[in-house]
Amino acid sequence: MYWLVRQDKKKYAWGLAVVTLIAIVGIIVSQKASKVAIENYKQHQIDAREIEQENQENSIRDSLSTP
Repeated sequence: MYWLVRQDKKKYAWGLAVVTLIAIVGIIVSQKASKVAIENYKQHQIDAREIEQENQENSIRDSLSTP
């Protein structure tokens, strides 16, 4: 009987260690994904501003060249 209880404690400890490891890896991956998403969003904003500025310049140039 003691052997069975001791074996179950080992399984419990291993299970707890595996679940903890999976949770830690999940948190790390989530944080990296969040950082990448933030960087992509910032770059998208910069690109959108550049496109908007080019469109405005083209619009001004077209309006000046049209007689």
